[in-house]
Amino acid sequence: MKEPDSSSQKAFQRRIRRHVLGPDHRFAVITPPELSALCRDELRGLGITETVVTQAGIEYSGDLVSCYLSNLHLRTASRVLCRFSTFRAGVVGELLHKVLNLKWELWLNPRILLQVEAHVEHSRIGHEGLVADTVFSGIRKRFGMLGLPLPELRGSAAAAEPGDRQRIIVHLTHNHCELSLDTTGAHLHQRGYRTTHAVAPMRETLAAALLLKSGWNGSTPLVDGMCGSGTFPVEAVWMARRLPPGLRRRFLFQEWPSFRQKTWEYLCRRAVEASTDSCPMPVIAMDIDAEALSTAMKNAERAGIQKDITWMETDFLEFIPHRHGLSPGLLVLNPPYGKRMAEGDDLLYRRLGDHLRTYFAGWRVAVLVPSRSHASQLNMPSIRLWRIVHGGLPVFAAMGRL
Repeated sequence: MKEPDSSSQKAFQRRIRRHVLGPDHRFAVITPPELSALCRDELRGLGITETVVTQAGIEYSGDLVSCYLSNLHLRTASRVLCRFSTFRAGVVGELLHKVLNLKWELWLNPRILLQVEAHVEHSRIGHEGLVADTVFSGIRKRFGMLGLPLPELRGSAAAAEPGDRQRIIVHLTHNHCELSLDTTGAHLHQRGYRTTHAVAPMRETLAAALLLKSGWNGSTPLVDGMCGSGTFPVEAVWMARRLPPGLRRRFLFQEWPSFRQKTWEYLCRRAVEASTDSCPMPVIAMDIDAEALSTAMKNAERAGIQKDITWMETDFLEFIPHRHGLSPGLLVLNPPYGKRMAEGDDLLYRRLGDHLRTYFAGWRVAVLVPSRSHASQLNMPSIRLWRIVHGGLPVFAAMGRL
């Protein structure tokens, strides 16, 4: 295929500036309902104040730089979608025609595999597979009409080896079609530092949410009594040092024709300059399992903050904070439960409650428990329960001050 000359490249870049970089777009920050208030506060911290909470998360209007910032900085979000287009489509021909007339070439990199996901409710076109195939066909025809390389569908015989994929989400409800582009790629909990896991690892987004919900900001000590793969202490140090969670990974928008490398480098550099060189207060991570502790230390090293954490191979029930010179701060615990324990979990929670009441007076606590009955075994009347989802299961965070 003939390479475009410099004049056509300049014209293409002018179209990108006019249609992609210049105007505002609607973005949807996808996050679980229980985290939406925290995520909305994070957006306000980025200067994104005009937001709307939806069933899927939080929506706002902004330019492409706001999308860069959201992906770079948000600790509690799952991903960021761009609401690309909305229109009515009652029959397949109408859907194909309207998809064909959209400026896909300004947004999509044809060398990235496409993954079209369709969700259909109460519409004349009732088959989700047909909707997805029609959207993909319209995109390919658009590129073909312009003499551009044709995008391939993920999983097709012509597709390249697995790698990045551009998700396109189609919602067709009551004959109203909404097309969204994934800007993120891999889920935002994948920060780039955790390549090895302990048993039942906690998602980074949930760990950050629990820290934020607890009101911890790095001004008091933090103790993780059962650190597992180290998610809590790593997220805590990044938060205390104001390091953005997206600094060590790539995003899908970086593959787009509109991506501006210099703008991205500036945003990353500005974020690093606003961070601190060390954690202002002690962060202590312990585990009775030497292998789990080793995993946590390796993850912290990949995160670039191992020196900010004090590591201890010990049983939390033998840890007494004042013997280590610690003033009251935040204690986080993710005890084993369910399949991770053969029996005796009621006894464990009673022992934990006794230990906390005896040695952690004045501390804030956030303890993950599988049920209300387990929370009652802690025997801590001042705590409140926050219902969350961990590992696909509903659990509770028992939170409060002792």
